[in-house]
Amino acid sequence: MSMEMKMKNDYLLIQEIEQQETKTESGLIIPIEKHNRQAKIINAGNTEYLKDGDVILKNMGKGTMLTLNDIEFEVIHINQIIAIIEDNG
Repeated sequence: MSMEMKMKNDYLLIQEIEQQETKTESGLIIPIEKHNRQAKIINAGNTEYLKDGDVILKNMGKGTMLTLNDIEFEVIHINQIIAIIEDNG
């Protein structure tokens, strides 16, 4: 995907990773987390510790939804990140 947008002021362009409930071997169903979600960073802008492709855990409902080329994205501030799950380095 070619994207000319460059985020500024510690804002990130992210795309939520679709999550599904899981089932343990014993049959317990682990539901989807309702308040915190995983997302992939599409554009990390000028942030110091994050880069494009990192997978993060973010607060739910704190960003601004944005649709580009019929694909849904979200713009969040770096302060809304709870953790870096996968470092794309």
